[in-house]
Amino acid sequence: MEFVNPAEGMERSYQEILRVFDALRMARAGRIVRGATGYLTSLESPPTPPAVEAIIDLAKSGDARTPLYVVAIGCVTNVAAALLRAPEIVRDVVLVWTSAYPSSAPHCNRPSLNLMQDPLASRLLFDCGAPLLYLPGFHVGAQLRISRPEMDAFVQGRSAIGDLLHDLYTDNPLHRMWASQHDAKRTWIIWDIITIAWLLNPDWVPTHLTRAPILTEDLFWRHEAGRHMMREGHDVNRDEIFMDLYEKVAQAQD
Repeated sequence: MEFVNPAEGMERSYQEILRVFDALRMARAGRIVRGATGYLTSLESPPTPPAVEAIIDLAKSGDARTPLYVVAIGCVTNVAAALLRAPEIVRDVVLVWTSAYPSSAPHCNRPSLNLMQDPLASRLLFDCGAPLLYLPGFHVGAQLRISRPEMDAFVQGRSAIGDLLHDLYTDNPLHRMWASQHDAKRTWIIWDIITIAWLLNPDWVPTHLTRAPILTEDLFWRHEAGRHMMREGHDVNRDEIFMDLYEKVAQAQD
């Protein structure tokens, strides 16, 4: 399977967000901006797409009592670029990111596209000192699996956004590649929703404090004494998260 380049991927994501807003009958104006067209390649010259400016402006518009929660579910060039362009916002943001293996894992993180495609930006998130909630994808977010019968019963026909999500589930090229046979018996991972699940109810995503690891050049974790602390997820309450999702999909028709 061929993957598109970062510029096309960003544009496709932008257009998909427009579709989601339309399905939810939400106003678009001033709420959707384009991100970087490439990955971070230099700490000295980060890109400045509208998304970076938006993060900086939003972070500076709050105060210490109400930090900006920056939630990332993909590559993090936009987030890293904002921190590089305006390092003072490190005290005004909380970063929430899902990717890769737990920081205690001995494995190479190369299987994680979020991290592997954007290593310099990924490394910065663990080094910058901003409050970070790291939610591992493998073995934690990966518990958020959903089946075709569940999509048919609780998502399809419930609302416009439900139908859109059902279409994306059934017409996903990766799903067709790996779960096309016996799809009524297989499940598909929807792990990105772990970030929003934690924001809605931290009890749904149990976490613990640990020292931020160093992401090495070969994409392994390395640990050193004296590193700053971060919060890391180690489990999910899968059923509560999906029951909340089903309820919200149905409510979206009101």
